[in-house]
Amino acid sequence: MSSVPSARGSRDRRGSPSVLTVAWNRYLRRLEKNPLQTKALTSAVIAGFSDVVAQRMIWKGPLNWRRTAALAVFGLVWSGPANHYWQAFLERVFRGRRDAATLCKKVLLDQLTYGPFNNVLLMSYIALIVEGRSWDFTQAKLLRDFAGVQKNGWRLWPLASLINYAYVPLRLRVLFVNIVAFFWSTFMILRSRTSMPLLRR
Repeated sequence: MSSVPSARGSRDRRGSPSVLTVAWNRYLRRLEKNPLQTKALTSAVIAGFSDVVAQRMIWKGPLNWRRTAALAVFGLVWSGPANHYWQAFLERVFRGRRDAATLCKKVLLDQLTYGPFNNVLLMSYIALIVEGRSWDFTQAKLLRDFAGVQKNGWRLWPLASLINYAYVPLRLRVLFVNIVAFFWSTFMILRSRTSMPLLRR
């Protein structure tokens, strides 16, 4: 008799997809139907979550939801759409080729153009919009910190980009970038926040 529930439970597990499977399938359907919107919303959620994590690593008080919302807007308006079009642009430039030489060219182009520009933009956005700093302060911070930030970026992003271009399907590349960007954005936020007085709003 004990074998009956076990068999029935086994059939239920086989017949009913997990919550994660259902969520993933719904995400893929939305990605197929509205790729730009889906990527923008995903970037917004991940950018906001990275700020929540960074805040919790700095202090244990109430979360500053204005900061979180500001960074989510950055993901929604810039990171998601920009990455969507950038990945499509690279695919057109290299015509879908995936040989070793092409992959290296993609990584180099990505890391010498889009990567540094994105870092400058994110640093400026954090200082001007998220932290409410002046333009003079932002310029001084870029001059002081950008080289170090970019050096750290080149320790992470070339390998991430190589994996992305070599193994990830085009429609999922922005999601992969978002996952890596979660850790990178958290680092950027922490670097910004720990190098200046905390602003509570």
